[in-house]
Amino acid sequence: MNGLEAARKRGRVGGRRPVVDDDERAAILARRQHGESIRTTAAGVNVSVGIVHKTLTDTEAP
Repeated sequence: MNGLEAARKRGRVGGRRPVVDDDERAAILARRQHGESIRTTAAGVNVSVGIVHKTLTDTEAP
């Protein structure tokens, strides 16, 4: 735990990098607002259907 705390103080954060960046997230949200299906959105942004679903779910959470 001391090592993790020391790494955080240096600005290092563990975990996997996000798959979608802010631009891709905005594109996903815009496409869904225009009524595109999740599959069509995923193909257009070149990510998996699961990533689109997770992005939409995370955005709707308070």
